[in-house]
Amino acid sequence: MKLKEILNKLNFTNKLYEEEFLDEEIDESLDEEMSAKDRTFFKKINKKVVACMIIAALVISSVAGVAGFKYVRANAKETDSEAITIEVTKQNIEKTLSATGTIISAEESGQFATTTSSYPVEEVYVKVGDVVKKGDPLYKLDMTTMEQTLSYQQQALNIQNQQNEIAQQNANQALTDAQRNGATQINDSNRNLESAQQDQNTANRNKKNADNNLTTASNSENAAERAKDSASATLAAAQKKVDDLNTKITDLENQIASAEDPTELNNQLTQAKTDLETAKTELATAQSDYDSKKSAYDSAVSATESARQSVQSASDSVASANRSVESAQSSLNNTTESANSSVYTQAQAAKSNELSAQSNTLSAKQEIEKSQEELSKATVYASQDGTVTNVNIVKGQTYSGTDAVVIDNVTSLKATADIDEAQIPSIQVGQKVQIKTDATGDEVLNGTVVFVSPTATKNSTKTTDATSTTASVSKSRATYRVDVQIDDSNENLRLGMTAKMTFITASSENAIAVPSSDIKTADDGSKYVVIQTKDGSTKNVTVTTGISDDFYTEITGGDLKEGEMIVESDMDENSADATLESMGTDGGIYFE
Repeated sequence: MKLKEILNKLNFTNKLYEEEFLDEEIDESLDEEMSAKDRTFFKKINKKVVACMIIAALVISSVAGVAGFKYVRANAKETDSEAITIEVTKQNIEKTLSATGTIISAEESGQFATTTSSYPVEEVYVKVGDVVKKGDPLYKLDMTTMEQTLSYQQQALNIQNQQNEIAQQNANQALTDAQRNGATQINDSNRNLESAQQDQNTANRNKKNADNNLTTASNSENAAERAKDSASATLAAAQKKVDDLNTKITDLENQIASAEDPTELNNQLTQAKTDLETAKTELATAQSDYDSKKSAYDSAVSATESARQSVQSASDSVASANRSVESAQSSLNNTTESANSSVYTQAQAAKSNELSAQSNTLSAKQEIEKSQEELSKATVYASQDGTVTNVNIVKGQTYSGTDAVVIDNVTSLKATADIDEAQIPSIQVGQKVQIKTDATGDEVLNGTVVFVSPTATKNSTKTTDATSTTASVSKSRATYRVDVQIDDSNENLRLGMTAKMTFITASSENAIAVPSSDIKTADDGSKYVVIQTKDGSTKNVTVTTGISDDFYTEITGGDLKEGEMIVESDMDENSADATLESMGTDGGIYFE
């Protein structure tokens, strides 16, 4: 009897309870239409497959439902008592895990400008789909503002150099003055010595004059110091104003970059730049004034010192006149030492001024070099060979992201998937993966796991609620990224394609295996199978199980041997009822 006839027989109508649908009738039809080999195979699966066919018929039926299936099953149990056996064989078993992922590039890079600030895009040289080589230009930034900044820095450096030159000239002049004054003081000491020897009164008058000169010099020194301090405060205020304006300009430029309407900010920026130029002019004037005041102060200090020495010289001259030539000579020695000290002090001041000028110039040059380096980054070049897969910029846009242009190597691909937290412990780097896509058809592409993320990448909306058979969004679960290097090539693969991935998490070759449904559990928790001995009797054989695939389980221990015959499990009433129950009270989907 053909399957169609069997299903027609199972046309559940009101006559169902009057007709008999027995396994014997099915077996007779099988004997007529199948070969001996086919009959043997079909009988082995009779209990399960035929029952499944009956269940399928019940799904189609809307009349008899559960009652009809129980009627057929009851009659089948009455007439079929033959034990169904299957031979224990060796085979390869693979434990797998399936996932859906995406084809991505194994080598991807985001190209972007490494500038310290954001600039508008002046020109974009590539589009999506362009093939580029390493070093090809991708886009160029408009760095007009940086060019202006560099110009200002160069002008400031020129001004600084001029100021340094003036300051050095003043320091050199002060040294020359110290040398000349020292010589004069020595000559004066000699003359004072001679005068002291000639006329004590003249020495006294000279001493009085020297005292007056010292008072005047001290007053002048105090006035010069106040003027210098005032100029220093003015210079500091001018410098702070320049710094504040530079900070304000930077803040305005950052605000303009993100503002929807930058008109008012641009006006403020223009005014700030104008104020900056004025402030710089004021700073230069303040610097020049400070240098002048400091020079005057230094001269006043020198003059005061000279006056003090003159007093000392006059006093010594008077003493020399009274004491002797020896005292006069001592005064001359002191004057000479003082003159040399003054010269040394001015020489050190000149050297210090020179070093300070060099330091200021070096700082300005460093800022110029930074600006020049920034300008050198105006054009962004490809860092690798590949195909442009994304362009996130347009001309005129101010872009500060890290993936302005994305380049992928489309010849080297990999698949990536997010694996649920319950399954991720089974995934290890180095595992083999079978990959299929709609574009490559039935071809299986081999791959290898090259990366397993140690941290969760995103949340899914699945749950494992034991009371529900449907997905729920009440509780999120973590997923972990896994990357698989595709070892085979296929010209139909494209970036972004959906990849059906089968991870081989465990495997066993040439293993003794039995149908998973034939393994039973004893009361003590041990596993066993029922085998049929040569005399037709049955006995239980304890086994230790290993990995399982969809249908078979590996036997790793126990007394079961290859070639023995396992008695297959029947589909009992409870399992059939459970199957029907899962379909619903009317047997699931049906057709009228």
